[in-house]
Amino acid sequence: MGALYDVLVVPGENGAVLPRLATSWSSSDTATRWRFELRTDAVFTNGRPVRAADVLYSLRRIAAKSAANGMRLGTVDVSKSTADGEHAVVLATSQPDAELPRTLAGATFVVPEGAETFERPVGSGPFRLSKVDSQGVALVRNDRWWGPRPHLDGLEIRGFADPQALSAAVVSGAIDVAANVSPAAAKAAERTGRLTVGSRPAAMGYPLLMRLDKAPFDRPEVRQAVKLAVDRQKLVDTVLLGYGRVGNDAPSPADPSYPAELKPPIQDLPRARALLAAAGYPDGLPVVLNTTTAYPGMVSAATLLADQLSGAGITAEVRQHPPETYWTRVYTVEPLCLGYATDLPFAVWMRQTALSVSSYNETGWKDAASDREFARAMAIENAGERTAVLRGLQERMAGGGGWLVWGSGARLDVANEAVRGLPEGSGLARIFLDSVWLRR
Repeated sequence: MGALYDVLVVPGENGAVLPRLATSWSSSDTATRWRFELRTDAVFTNGRPVRAADVLYSLRRIAAKSAANGMRLGTVDVSKSTADGEHAVVLATSQPDAELPRTLAGATFVVPEGAETFERPVGSGPFRLSKVDSQGVALVRNDRWWGPRPHLDGLEIRGFADPQALSAAVVSGAIDVAANVSPAAAKAAERTGRLTVGSRPAAMGYPLLMRLDKAPFDRPEVRQAVKLAVDRQKLVDTVLLGYGRVGNDAPSPADPSYPAELKPPIQDLPRARALLAAAGYPDGLPVVLNTTTAYPGMVSAATLLADQLSGAGITAEVRQHPPETYWTRVYTVEPLCLGYATDLPFAVWMRQTALSVSSYNETGWKDAASDREFARAMAIENAGERTAVLRGLQERMAGGGGWLVWGSGARLDVANEAVRGLPEGSGLARIFLDSVWLRR
């Protein structure tokens, strides 16, 4: 999709937002109306110019599918958003939202107005579809694209059933780049001496999620005991094979608002046992720790966590679920489970998983003061002041919430030595491949 379609803006480094289909943007004093100026030279592959009406139509499609895409438009109220001529859109928000460009970065794929079927996609991106089959898609350069001419004549993007097959394909030379490989695959690639490993820090993680609205984790003493039972460095070394860093339970380590100075809890088993006793569990606590094979490392993380919890008298039965049902029947449902986190902007993550009204409230965090603080931050125009408020909010969630963010892992890509120009930005920046080239 990043190759076929244009988006309004894309993520840059350190929380920056860069132009794409939109050349500039500005907001009202209250950050409730945003104006995006659009390029005048963008055309679809069928020759039609890209207009503000196409952008609004695309945003309405995204909004209609919000339950499936994690509410990617954030606070945008599409019913009150309008076109201003052919090359500008004015987006209204349901509440002040000074972080709206970061929310939209990389996610607003623009299709022609009225498009309903996509077997033969019409986009205005740097590539167009050549072939699709059960193995993946073949793309060729779109010579109508407004941007710098891509170096490559085409791309082939393939899906793999498991990480082992993906790793084997890049090691054998069957593919040039393997995206988002496991730490073990990255280690194996490094040993070949002919493959490079690209590392994007703090891009993913497997936080332990404790539901505040379900026993026994409705007791703060129990949650604190769990946090004190864990050896975070050992988890980073064992599960992430060193491709990561220790976490301090603040939920968004890749965001500029991350409180890096906040010290992580240090393993203290006697203190953990004392807290359990104070909570009414002097003889220990049996729990079920739910996990899945959806991402490499989720099962091994759960197994090691269970072993560490036993030192504090918490007997954890690791229960493994199929990926097909885990995210609908277990995640956000069971009292204790392993989650999966990516380097979304904190404001996006907060709306999706932590506000009292969030659709995917991971831990049952219902805190009116946090909701108010977040709303206050979103109304602050100055980026530095807004970031400071969000940093304080992350600290509060780390201290009192149900997130045990024991570490954050790097996003690992393996490539042969000829590959150059892979994207380096955070979040969805990884899907835009128009600058990639091959050294001959």
